[in-house]
Amino acid sequence: MKISPAINLPKAEGFQTNSDKRLQQQQSQDDEPKYTLSEFLDAKAQQYSDEDASFAGQYENLEKVYDDLEQKINVLQEQISKLKQNPIQRHLQLESGTAEVVKPEQSKVQQSLNIQPEHTGVKRYRESQQQEQVDILLHQLNELQSKQAEVKQQMMDMVITELKKRGNEEYKL
Repeated sequence: MKISPAINLPKAEGFQTNSDKRLQQQQSQDDEPKYTLSEFLDAKAQQYSDEDASFAGQYENLEKVYDDLEQKINVLQEQISKLKQNPIQRHLQLESGTAEVVKPEQSKVQQSLNIQPEHTGVKRYRESQQQEQVDILLHQLNELQSKQAEVKQQMMDMVITELKKRGNEEYKL
C-alpha cells in the first residue's frame, strides 16, 4: 500500500468572478436609495404631492417622462457598447449562438473557430458603417440626455417654486 503525499492547494480567498462582482454592485445599488433630484427635494416633492393634487399630477407626469428618457438612454448605451465591441468577439458570440441550432453535431470549439476570412475593403466598409451608426446613436444619446436634463430642471423648478409659495422661511431661496 502506497501512501501518496497530501497536496495542499492554496485557497482562492478573495477570488470573485465577473458575475459575482456585478451581483455585488447591483445589490449595493439596490441598498442605496435612488433620488431623482436630491434627498431633500424628493422629500419635499412627495410632501407637496400628498397635499396638492394638481402639483402631484404635474410632478408625476414629469417623473414618467424622466423615467422613460432614462430607459431610452440605457437602451442606446447598450446598443453603442455592442457596436463598439471587437468585431471578432461579436462574430464569435453570434456564431456560437446560431451554430447550436444549425449544426448541433459540431462541438462548440469547432463552431467558435468557424471564422471566415474577410476582404480588407469589405472590412473597412463594414467598420465605417458601424462607426456611422455609432455616431448617429451618440447624437441621439446626447439629445435624450439634454431632454432628460431639461425635465429634471423643470422638476426642480416646480419644487423650488412651491417652496417659495409656501413661504418656508427655513429655506430662503
